[in-house]
Amino acid sequence: MGDEGRGRRGAPVTATGTASPEVVRTVEGPRGPVAYQRTGSGAPVLLLAGLGSRARLWGELPRVLSDRFTVLAPDNRGVGGSRGGAPFTLDGAADDAALVVADAGLGAAGVLGVSMGGLVACRLAVRHPDAVHRLAVASCAARLTPSHRRVMRFFELAFTRLEPAEAAEAFMAFAFGSAFADRFPGFVDQAARLWTLDPEDRPGALAQLHHLGAGWDVRAELATIGCPTLVLAGELDPIVPAAATRELAAAIPEARYREVPGAAHSVLAEGGAALLAEVVEFLST
Repeated sequence: MGDEGRGRRGAPVTATGTASPEVVRTVEGPRGPVAYQRTGSGAPVLLLAGLGSRARLWGELPRVLSDRFTVLAPDNRGVGGSRGGAPFTLDGAADDAALVVADAGLGAAGVLGVSMGGLVACRLAVRHPDAVHRLAVASCAARLTPSHRRVMRFFELAFTRLEPAEAAEAFMAFAFGSAFADRFPGFVDQAARLWTLDPEDRPGALAQLHHLGAGWDVRAELATIGCPTLVLAGELDPIVPAAATRELAAAIPEARYREVPGAAHSVLAEGGAALLAEVVEFLST
């Protein structure tokens, strides 16, 4: 594992100027349809979001990146345009991601995955190494621990006993550190809206959750990742503790580990412009 770093915090990054046109494509694969948004021009960057998420979860990030990259942002298996087909699995999600990279036709991609999407990104690098140029993952764990199983139970209760907007509001209490949430309440409100499940996506989100709840341990496979890797964690993340993300980083040969002080689960947003610039530079190298 490379040097551990801590960075300066800042305001959430927003897009400026004229937005690049966004194209939504659906590719039919052996596991069913995979829908993804394609924005911008340049080298490809694949964005893999977390539990229950469509591409819209990324908010303005695809537009922010689109001046420099061709941004590919799929809907996860079971939600949005990727509903139907085979049940969700981590390996299947990695295969779906490889299909998106191949459909884009731009060669190996820089891959940025967060939370469950970070785990999928790691599986992509293991199963389809030719699809991944550089790998950046945030707020994800190499294995399911007892404390993480309790987090899975929270999401199960939220998805089944609360209305989607209520579940999203509940999650916001853990998604952002208190200092960030107090400073940028409007940003947190917008994040809650983006994370709110459409009713037709609830079965797919629960299928993802149930697959994760069965457990995973990818520490041995992570040792086979050969591309440059950057691993990000929030110091105060209550969903995936920094120690768990640090363990994942330690399992990947020569991975760089970066911990953002005071950040919770949404480390990319909480890290502000300085962290985003570091990630962009890493993916561009």
